[in-house]
Amino acid sequence: MTALRLAVGLATLRADAQRVLRGAGWAGVLGVALTVFALAFDASGNRPLADETDTLERQTRSLLRQQRHTVPPPLTERARVDAYYAAFPASDGLPDLLVRIHGYALARGLAADKADYRSTPVAGTPLEQVALELPLHGRYAALRLWLGDLLAELPEVAIDGLLLKRADIGAEELDARARLVIFLRGRS
Repeated sequence: MTALRLAVGLATLRADAQRVLRGAGWAGVLGVALTVFALAFDASGNRPLADETDTLERQTRSLLRQQRHTVPPPLTERARVDAYYAAFPASDGLPDLLVRIHGYALARGLAADKADYRSTPVAGTPLEQVALELPLHGRYAALRLWLGDLLAELPEVAIDGLLLKRADIGAEELDARARLVIFLRGRS
């Protein structure tokens, strides 16, 4: 009996559907077809995207948890100042710095004579200031490149003054006197 009722119910449903579709015309059939297509597309196309979105959100949460655990605590004002001063080279590194300064000059084709320097402590800081006067001979372009090398490679070196002298206006070679200031971490 139940199978008979089911068969009758399906036949009635099919007949009702055919009547509704005939009554709706081609626009109704197209609308039903598009609705069925949209539901099928949602089931097949959007599910993988939703799964990928869920995976990316889990990874983001995981990375944020890791980041919270690896961030060092903020430095105190004193620790920041100490770290700033610690970034300067130690005063016993002066010979190496002088060799680098002369090496950059030689690499650019400048002849560097004997340099004069004097050291004084910087008041209120653990820094030591070394004033260096370096006579040079060479082309102007080489001198500019050398100064660029110093500024780019040795942040502890500042250019305090530069004196240029040419024998005459047409001369390619010049004599220069560079006054540099080197900041070093003093002996504590």
